[in-house]
Amino acid sequence: MLFKFIFKRKKKKLQEQSEKKINMDNWMNLTKEERLAVDFDEKNKTMRKKKALLKSIREEYIKIKKKKN
Repeated sequence: MLFKFIFKRKKKKLQEQSEKKINMDNWMNLTKEERLAVDFDEKNKTMRKKKALLKSIREEYIKIKKKKN
């Protein structure tokens, strides 16, 4: 079972590397304006995820604080 786990893990890494390569090729074929638009969209997505995470952390902290009082 240990060997199966190791081999499955290596397969995932190989797939990730090939996906990254494809993305890089596509990225280089885009114009400057298209790259800026894609980058802006990705930044907005990550910022929304970070804000949602911070909001949930704050809510959990408030719950813990109320339980202590």
